[in-house]
Amino acid sequence: MRAKISINKTNRKQVPYDYQYALASMLYHKLAGANILLANEMHSHTGFKFYTFSNLVLDDKERSNGGLQFRNAHVILSSPDAKFIRSFAEGLLQKPEFHIGGAEMTVDRIEMLPPFELGDTCTMKTLSPIYLKTMRKINGTLQAWDLYPQDGKFYENLHNNLSARYGEYHGTPLEDDYFEVIKLTNFKPKRIKIADSHRRCSLATLEISANPKLIEFAYDAGLGEKNAMGFGCVEVVK
Repeated sequence: MRAKISINKTNRKQVPYDYQYALASMLYHKLAGANILLANEMHSHTGFKFYTFSNLVLDDKERSNGGLQFRNAHVILSSPDAKFIRSFAEGLLQKPEFHIGGAEMTVDRIEMLPPFELGDTCTMKTLSPIYLKTMRKINGTLQAWDLYPQDGKFYENLHNNLSARYGEYHGTPLEDDYFEVIKLTNFKPKRIKIADSHRRCSLATLEISANPKLIEFAYDAGLGEKNAMGFGCVEVVK
């Protein structure tokens, strides 16, 4: 299930380019305001978190230096858990005002988007970048290494991560588990600051062949890692 959250910016302050962490924190606090038990359960859960959200989609981007300037924007919030989405929506509507840096904003409306049927092939476009990492030996020590699509490990980890999250959410592994990225185009590398570290990640369009249940789960819960930090939200192009 997903919701379209329409936002009005109410002053002329710019939104900093590295807004993703602040947006994730805002969403969590809005959830806590509506359902503290659910928020605490999510915060204390050590496994995967089953929701994601898009970048800010600017409806009327204005020319600016050093940040994002706009009056109207929206965010897509997505999860396989309908109760979770409704709790988020309730929290946002209870206290619609928020700020990112000095930019003051308010939630104008929330629209629940209808589901649609997904088959075993589709093309997905990222609404927020996909983040994946692996461990590699560098100068004799194992270190985390962020993956781009030029690395074959990117596709292996993309599949393994999606299958693992599906199994944890549903409580059982998917029997007919197959997933292949047939083609990846429109790749754009990104470097996103989360707290005190930077993540190398990827915007792209992916043509996918997979079990329809995995495709549906990817659409609802996102692709890759750190989905609750706003990574891996996708839309279906066709």
